[in-house]
Amino acid sequence: MPFSTQNSNNTSLKSLVPERRWLRSEHLKDLWAFVENQQDFRIESIGHSEEGRDLKVIRWGKGPKRIFAWTQMHGNEPTATLACADLIQDLIADPNVKALESQIEVALILMLNPDGAERFQRRNALGIDLNRDAVARCSAEIKAYFSFLEAFKPHWAFNLHDQRNIFSAGATVQCATLSFLAPSADEERSIKLERKVSMQMIAAIHQKLEGSLSGHFGRYSDEFYPRALGDNLMKLGIPNILFEAGHFPGDRFRRKARELNYRGLKEALNLVATDAWELIDPALYHLIPENKSHLRDLIFRDLQFGNCRLDLALMEQEVANKESGELEIKYRIDDIGDLSHLQGIQEYKGGILAFEGDFNQDALVNGRIQSEREFVFKHGYLQEH
Repeated sequence: MPFSTQNSNNTSLKSLVPERRWLRSEHLKDLWAFVENQQDFRIESIGHSEEGRDLKVIRWGKGPKRIFAWTQMHGNEPTATLACADLIQDLIADPNVKALESQIEVALILMLNPDGAERFQRRNALGIDLNRDAVARCSAEIKAYFSFLEAFKPHWAFNLHDQRNIFSAGATVQCATLSFLAPSADEERSIKLERKVSMQMIAAIHQKLEGSLSGHFGRYSDEFYPRALGDNLMKLGIPNILFEAGHFPGDRFRRKARELNYRGLKEALNLVATDAWELIDPALYHLIPENKSHLRDLIFRDLQFGNCRLDLALMEQEVANKESGELEIKYRIDDIGDLSHLQGIQEYKGGILAFEGDFNQDALVNGRIQSEREFVFKHGYLQEH
């Protein structure tokens, strides 16, 4: 039977994790209860965060080919955690996936940065970016991560993130809903074996997914970052692949990116198990459009402001409200002037812009735009959208 990315049982399975953008440790309790009650899974504590939250790894499969994946290295990037919750159910419910159990072993860390997740912030409790701690290894989370990695000795690694809304799939107006990267191991961006096979794997996954959301896949620039995790895994000889879940218009909870993450990981399990990635030309990796950063969430064009006509760009911000435990969506000014080099995911044309007092982009301003309807700024944020 050919491998399928769609599990017919999936619709009958309860979601293990609530659909939230602010996803914290407490929201994983149903997932852990599910995993603990399944004999196919093994759970191992690998350490604790800086604030003492448990870091656990889920292991599945008994095969010789080892796959290691992790989510929420940045605490405010939850899409892959939701996707992995979907995948976890398939590991026991989809017969096509279960058939791989004797060929692969999967190790999965959900929420590598629980302290950052608690605050809905990128960095950990000490303000350390875990994705830039691969050399110093001073954070508790990265110490635990490398201790497990060195014992597990993965053949493949998947580094799962979210990306900002600014990224387009190449020089288009299409949002990059899922982006990939085979990181470089040196300044020369050499293509040694571990990087070459990572390119082949990405190209193989992209081939499987492209038809479902054509034009919304991107590839990150491959400059070398000496402190970054993926770059250092390449230096250690471990093939590794970066997934970056991105925006799609009108998709507040990144459901499309979640689905692509889930399907991409599911395809990766099969590709590793069957070695089908070996048939892929690595040159296909470079045909995936390289991400550009020219998108903005909202652009007002051709506004009258004093004696000038100009453009105004705004970006969405997800702001954690600690009292309610929910995120508030706010729009803050990103740039003003001639913004012809940018594209708005949503745009308005014409109108009059007025601010109280002198305008300063970095200040918390009050003002209004009279366009197709009235838009009001209060304390630096757009009040109506």
